[in-house]
Amino acid sequence: MTSVALAAEIRNERGKSGVNKVRGRGLCPAVVYGPGAEAVNVAIDPKVFLKLVSTAGENALIDLTLGDAGTKKVIVREIQYDPLKPMPIHVDFYLVSLDRAIEVRVPLELVGTPVPVAQKSGMLTQAMHELSVECLPGSIPASIKVDVSALGLGDSLHVRDLAIPAGVTVLDAPEHTVAAVAGLQAEAAAAPATEAAEPEVIRERKPAEE
Repeated sequence: MTSVALAAEIRNERGKSGVNKVRGRGLCPAVVYGPGAEAVNVAIDPKVFLKLVSTAGENALIDLTLGDAGTKKVIVREIQYDPLKPMPIHVDFYLVSLDRAIEVRVPLELVGTPVPVAQKSGMLTQAMHELSVECLPGSIPASIKVDVSALGLGDSLHVRDLAIPAGVTVLDAPEHTVAAVAGLQAEAAAAPATEAAEPEVIRERKPAEE
């Protein structure tokens, strides 16, 4: 995996008021931490960061430039988003060493369409959306593709069936189900009306108590 560049500035503002000042300047507060290093508070451009993760993925290896403090190799550990709009409001960056394996979660991407789904006789369900893996920072896959096109009714794919890139060790149990195809439930047959059928009584549903 090639790394991508991102600029950050070290911030001295602390506490809630300091974070609000950073956001008031249109920046996103963030923190850089890792083994054997003190946490460093920084600020980044949220729009630049959002573009980076949308193109390179949230598991991208990042060259984070910290001004006079130099450039650090980091990955994203956590992103907090604004609840009202897709914009980051805080980011955790984790310091990594290129020769030390780390644990990360990689998105699972379903590809292909099972025949029962195409024929509208079955429904595809995805039980797992991420996979826990261990690998060197430079070997982190952006995603792991899961080909479901060969699945028939009642078939399922498990962790042990996945094609895992070289250098990546899966930490999830091999028997865990990733995706499955189930048959669609037949609609219940309507009961025949009788000649002496009682009139339907419709009662107004009582609102749930809050």
